[in-house]
Amino acid sequence: MHMSLKRLFLFLGLIVLLLMGAVVYKIGLPENNGETIHITSFKECMEAGHPITERYPRQCRTPNGQTFTEEIDNKKDKSNLIRVSDPQPNQEIVSPITITGEARGGWYFEASFPVVLVDWDGLIIAEGYAEAQGKWMTEEFVPFKATLTFKAPAYKNYGTLILRKDNPSGLPEHDDAIEIPVLFRDTPKESAEEDIETGRERGGCMVTGCNGQVCADGDVITTCEYKSEFACYEQAVCERQDDGHCGWTLTAAVGRCLQELSSP
Repeated sequence: MHMSLKRLFLFLGLIVLLLMGAVVYKIGLPENNGETIHITSFKECMEAGHPITERYPRQCRTPNGQTFTEEIDNKKDKSNLIRVSDPQPNQEIVSPITITGEARGGWYFEASFPVVLVDWDGLIIAEGYAEAQGKWMTEEFVPFKATLTFKAPAYKNYGTLILRKDNPSGLPEHDDAIEIPVLFRDTPKESAEEDIETGRERGGCMVTGCNGQVCADGDVITTCEYKSEFACYEQAVCERQDDGHCGWTLTAAVGRCLQELSSP
């Protein structure tokens, strides 16, 4: 009888220790009110401590393969500040490229502003200055012209032309820019799969699933229950990620869409 009581006490003591360990472990976990933390923007990804690629613009990648691109102040329409006549969005370009348009005097400093051309990965392949074609010290629109000479990327035929507001103060609150997506005519095609590089599907990847919510190498069969966030992915790009697998590259527009859906 004495031995039975001793075993019982030992058993109960072991249970108490296990329960105390579970409580300590629970207290040590990050507090998120029982909710799954959804990352919907570059800022949230960066604040979560995920790796940042030092490109222009910068990109942040989550452990589940989502990529968020830093937004370069394109939250509002820039047509009242700067208008690009040539090239047009998604236009094929060759070197040298001449950029023309008009911008208000406040976009210039000393009659010029920076122009940058980057490849698909944000690497700068050309940079220079757009020059005012008239008196720039005005609040009115002033024509500009710039010429960039570049070598077409050897891989992936799309990039971005970035026209930055000249900011001699260096203060971030005065930064501004407009981005024009472009296609490189002279980029070689590595295979038949690479012939389709101008839409949402790139690098041999395809949008699939019942509601077009999956990015994969081939057809994927899914259930057809619709979720409102699927509509946001219409603004994402289905392409190969750094690990070689197909996945979504989420733009700033996708992040804003998902954030709006999650807002009360």
